[in-house]
Amino acid sequence: DFAHQFHITYSSMVSGACVFAGQPYRCATTRFPGDQLVAKTHETSVPNCDGCPENETLIYDHCKNHPQWVDVGKLPDFPRRACGQNPIKYTECIDDVKHLFDDRVYLFRGTHDRCYLNGAVANVQALYGQMLTSPADQMKFVNNLPFPHTLPTNSTPFFNHSEPAWFDGPGECLRWVYPDIKYAGTYKEENVYAFNQSLYMDDPGVGVNEKGFIYIPDMCKPGKAAAEGCKMLMLTNGCHDFGGGDDKDFSRYGEANGIVILKACVGGYVDKDRFPQAHEVQRGLLDVYGQLDTNYVFQSAPHMKFVGKVLRAVTGW
Repeated sequence: DFAHQFHITYSSMVSGACVFAGQPYRCATTRFPGDQLVAKTHETSVPNCDGCPENETLIYDHCKNHPQWVDVGKLPDFPRRACGQNPIKYTECIDDVKHLFDDRVYLFRGTHDRCYLNGAVANVQALYGQMLTSPADQMKFVNNLPFPHTLPTNSTPFFNHSEPAWFDGPGECLRWVYPDIKYAGTYKEENVYAFNQSLYMDDPGVGVNEKGFIYIPDMCKPGKAAAEGCKMLMLTNGCHDFGGGDDKDFSRYGEANGIVILKACVGGYVDKDRFPQAHEVQRGLLDVYGQLDTNYVFQSAPHMKFVGKVLRAVTGW
């Protein structure tokens, strides 16, 4: 989810996205005509709702479990208009959507994904389809493989199977976003570096971890001739370390193709008194439900601001 949200919010710095099962931009807190509402309590995971009556909110995961309720024609309105127009009214808001026009997007949903029901990721496709110059050429949606909810690597089996399906999710997405990518190399543990994230933490109570990680391929290290031409991939899943899950799979492609892998980490302390409904953040996830801020997709929101500051520090932008 966060990869897609971050792509649109910071489109002036991000030129593409790989979305392995995601819901549309700001969809989690947007009320649509067909939505059913529930009472807002400390137990509800959607503390903020755009368009809900007072003391009511949306069903949790309405965009993932009820994609037929989503008005896809409405989705581009917020990133286009939320910051005001002529002049811009809000700073630290959302980058101008013109930066999305030439981007490349890879989408994936397994046919046995029970977290994102059929139609959920198609709505993300529909949103991008209204914002890219040539969607048919710039976007690829893989939705015909019998995987469960996962980011599949070569060793991942199909649903209800035990043998590897040999589908290289990291490679497939990277070869689409970066058409010149060809093969994976060798993961090198010595190329993983931890860094102090407290330098980019404005609020110690929003779940930011004390450290993040960066994988720097040999060819991208200072002094190397190819370093200035290196690309960057940001992994936006919660973490306590580097090397688990699909980290190594992406890093192998990074090593062979000059792609720095940046992993800004959450999973730290969450102030439950201030954020009693931040259940996903407490589980170590980035905020894609408005659990920390009403305008959780703005660059001023806690997690958006933190990850943006890390990206700017590493790139120098």
